[in-house]
Amino acid sequence: MTKLRRIIYTSQATKELSKRNLLDLLHESRAFNKIDNITGVLLYKQGYFLQVLEGKTKVIDNLIERLIRDSRHKHFKIIQDNFIESRLFQNWRMGCADFDDPTLIFIPGISKDLNNLQVIQDLVIHLPEIAIFLQGELD
Repeated sequence: MTKLRRIIYTSQATKELSKRNLLDLLHESRAFNKIDNITGVLLYKQGYFLQVLEGKTKVIDNLIERLIRDSRHKHFKIIQDNFIESRLFQNWRMGCADFDDPTLIFIPGISKDLNNLQVIQDLVIHLPEIAIFLQGELD
């Protein structure tokens, strides 16, 4: 069995994204992720991204190289990089959570800014329950 890898990274958009821009980005990501069998979720708020990516090591390495070169964001920082037994987002080519959605306020750290290290750490700690919540809301 091939090892799976999960990375969690943050970055800052080089320009503010409209809902349309975000949907275009998701559509593009989902197409590539389907080909590479990558799953995950993208969280976006006020110009900051937090993304969880899950897949085989080689494809994750290739994706990280592309992400680092992507001019749509800057300050790319890997928060967590682990080998995993199973995916949290197994049915999602790329889910997306709108941080302005009031139903997400009840998840620890979700209603705060993504440029705050404590908020990011809270999100990472609560990732399994966030995954369950988001999949229930968005599937």
